[in-house]
Amino acid sequence: MLRRIPSTPLVCLVIFLSTIFLNASWAAAPDESLDILLKPNQGVSAPVTAAHKAKTRAGFRAAAPAAVVLYPPLPPLGITKVKPQGICGPVGPGFSGCILPMPMPGQWEMGVQMIFGRTRGIVAWPRYTPYLAWGSENSVNLNDDLGLPAHAVVPEFTARYQFRPNWSFRYTVIGFQFNGGNGTFQGGSNGFGVTYFGNIPLTWGLQVSSQWQHTWQTLELVYDALKTCNSVLSISGGWLHTDDRITANCVQCGYYTGIFSKGGDSGYVAMQLQQCVRTAQNGGSFSLDNKVGAIFGDDAYGWDIQLGGRYSIPLNCGRSGYAKGGYRFVDYKKNQQDFILTNAIEGGFVEFGFIF
Repeated sequence: MLRRIPSTPLVCLVIFLSTIFLNASWAAAPDESLDILLKPNQGVSAPVTAAHKAKTRAGFRAAAPAAVVLYPPLPPLGITKVKPQGICGPVGPGFSGCILPMPMPGQWEMGVQMIFGRTRGIVAWPRYTPYLAWGSENSVNLNDDLGLPAHAVVPEFTARYQFRPNWSFRYTVIGFQFNGGNGTFQGGSNGFGVTYFGNIPLTWGLQVSSQWQHTWQTLELVYDALKTCNSVLSISGGWLHTDDRITANCVQCGYYTGIFSKGGDSGYVAMQLQQCVRTAQNGGSFSLDNKVGAIFGDDAYGWDIQLGGRYSIPLNCGRSGYAKGGYRFVDYKKNQQDFILTNAIEGGFVEFGFIF
């Protein structure tokens, strides 16, 4: 007689295994299986929390990438009047570098310079005259013959606009009016004892009054060839316009007034080097500022040389003010068939300006 196999335990075992594999609350990881198996069967699985969903299986998912922080931070959206100084700042305690304040794109640099110099010049108008022996070249000294001042204060205004990181426009104007004479003419400086200014013969004992109006204007395109946080080497080229009007009055001469009025347009090229020497912890910077310019074209030639130093003080939002001082030499000569004009200004100068 065959032994009867009990069926009730087998049915219970099948139902138990089916419950384990088909239950919706099965653990998300193998290490959680024991906890779930030991819990009583609640019939309905509990809702999965957000923290539980955020867990990932170890070894199957990579870690989330770290957040990227941009430095320096991006500027705020919208239109801003003053541009930030950029990567060359800021200066604070423990700072040991050297930063040269310079205009950023969209900023202006404006300054006023006063030259405490010696002024001199010669005008030959006409250049040759038959009234002098052997047709010698005529010559009138602006200081000795016309009595114009030999020392004066000459102002200059400069404006520069930075429209690209390495490109800018620069405009410069020098202008003055000197009055002289009102004394007795002591004789021509050419050695003949007489000289001519236009049709006026100037000889010993004549009462002469004079005036000189002079204007110098340059417009340049400036390129910063080498530019770092502590130095800038710039080259520029552009246009130079000059106007000179010299007037001499002599009542005793019979011709009363002689007026020399000439203008000229020449080329102008320059090179400027600014080198930071020291920056203090309060942001003030001392730097060397040297410039050499050359004049050519339109029968004219000359030089414009500046040697000096600059001290800059930071303000805010990328703006700064500066004071500059040094020595300057400007020499201009124009030779044409009918006249000669030379003038020079040399001496110390001071300059004050802003970058904004």
